[in-house]
Amino acid sequence: MTDGKNINKTVFGKMVIGGIAISLLTGMIVFLIEYTSIDDHVAKLAVEESNKCSKYYRDYFYNHSDASLSILKQALRTSLDQNLFVLMEVYDNNLNKIFSESVNNSNSDQFKKNLNRKFPDFIMTGKIAFKKASLNDKIYIKVMSPIRDKIKKKIIGHFEAVYHVSDRQLDRIRNQILLSVIESMIIVLLTTLLLYPLILQLHRKLFLRSCDLLDSNINTIRSLGNAIAKRDSDTNLHNYRVTVYSVCLAEESGLSASHIKALIKGAFLHDIGKIGISDNILLKPGKLTTEEFEIMKQHVVLGEEIIKNNKWLKDATDVVLYHHEKFDGSGYPYGLQGENIPSTARIFAIIDVFDALTSNRPYKRAFSFKKAMTIIKEGKGSHFDPHFLEKFEQIAEKLHRDIINLESEQELFELLEIYINKYFTL
Repeated sequence: MTDGKNINKTVFGKMVIGGIAISLLTGMIVFLIEYTSIDDHVAKLAVEESNKCSKYYRDYFYNHSDASLSILKQALRTSLDQNLFVLMEVYDNNLNKIFSESVNNSNSDQFKKNLNRKFPDFIMTGKIAFKKASLNDKIYIKVMSPIRDKIKKKIIGHFEAVYHVSDRQLDRIRNQILLSVIESMIIVLLTTLLLYPLILQLHRKLFLRSCDLLDSNINTIRSLGNAIAKRDSDTNLHNYRVTVYSVCLAEESGLSASHIKALIKGAFLHDIGKIGISDNILLKPGKLTTEEFEIMKQHVVLGEEIIKNNKWLKDATDVVLYHHEKFDGSGYPYGLQGENIPSTARIFAIIDVFDALTSNRPYKRAFSFKKAMTIIKEGKGSHFDPHFLEKFEQIAEKLHRDIINLESEQELFELLEIYINKYFTL
C-alpha cells in the first residue's frame, strides 16, 4: 500500500493554499466594507451639513435678505475651510441655485467641467443620493441631500457638495486591508496548526481502514479464484500463473494501470462461473459431448451474473465474460470479433491457453514450451489478437522459465504479491 506521508503533505498543502485564498478573500471583503464606509461617511457628513445650514437656510428662505444670505454663506464656507468639501451648492425649492463655492484648484473652470462630466445632475427625489468617481487619480464623491423644514415637514431646498476622499483616508483603508489580511492569515495558520493533527489522526484511521478494506477485497477474489481452481484442477497455481503472465503481457503491451487492475481481478475470477457447472461435466476426464460443451460454455455467463452486482468487481467483467471469444469471431458466448473484444480479454485468452498447454492436468501432461508456442502461433489472427501475440512472443520464453523455476507455491505467491502491491494502492 502507498505510504500516507505524501497524502498528508497534500492535505497540509491544500489547507495552506486554502488559508491564503481565504485571507485574500477576507482582505477583499474588508476593502469593500471600508470603501462602502466612505460612502456612508460622506452621506452622514452631507446630512450633518444640511442640518447645520437648515436653520440659516430657513431664515433665508422665509426672509430673503442680504444679511440672512451672508450668514448662510458663512456657515457653509466653514465646511469648505475645514476641508470637508471641495465644492458646495445650495438650491431653493424651485431648484434655483442660490449659492456655489469651491476651494483651492476647485475654482478652476476646467476642474468644474471635469467634475460635471464625472457627475451628471441628480434627479431631486427628496432622498439622499451620492455618486462616486475618480478624477486625476483622486476619489471624489458627490452628494445631494434635501433641506427640510422640520416644523412644516416639507422640502425647502437642496444641498449638493463634492467631497474629496483624502490620501490619509485611502492610506488608512490600505493599512486596514493589510492588517486584516495579516490577521486573517495568522488566524488561518493557527487554525491549520490546531486542526492538522486532528485531521492527520482521522486520515490515518481512514487510511488504515481503507487498506484493510482493499486487502479484504483482494483476499476475497483470491479465495474465490482459488476455490474454483481447486474444484477444477486441484491447484492454486493456475490462477497465480495466469495472473502473473497477464500482468507482464499487459505491461509489455502498454496497457494503463486501470486496465491492469481489471485484468488482475479478472484473472483470479475468470472461471468463477464454473461453480454453477455440474461436477459430472466439469470433472469429466474424457472429451465432452456437444451437449455437455454447450453447458460448459455457460460458465462465462454465470460468472458475469455472479459478479455484476459488485461495484468493485465490475471492471473484471470483461475478462470473466469474454476470455473465450476468438479474434475471428468464432468464440463464445457472443461471437465477438477483433477489437470488439475488450483488450484485457484478448490478452487473457492468450495466457489462459498458454498456461493450459504448459501445465499438467488430470487429462494430459504438460507440453514443452516450444510445442506450446507452436500451437499458440497457429491461432494467430484466428484465435488470438496478432498484436498481443507478437508482444507475448517477445517475453514468453524468459517469463515461462522464471515461473517454472520457482520452487514452491509460496514463491509464486510472493511474486504475485509484488504486482498486486504495485497496482492496488491507495
